[in-house]
Amino acid sequence: MKWILATLSFLLVFACVFFAAGLLLMPHLPPTPARPVTPFEAAYWTDNWIGVLLGAPLGYLSARATLKRRR
Repeated sequence: MKWILATLSFLLVFACVFFAAGLLLMPHLPPTPARPVTPFEAAYWTDNWIGVLLGAPLGYLSARATLKRRR
């Protein structure tokens, strides 16, 4: 059960950070899109490197904290 909660915690935090970073930071970082990109376009999913870069460690920390709390 604790691994399920840790996985859900990772996925929730990763998704929130991925979308927030994509909407707020991606227009300001290279490669700068010619126009604002929405999550409903393929470029959002392929060029959102900052979302992955920030989402993975923060999701990991959330999952780790969940596992520590469940001990």
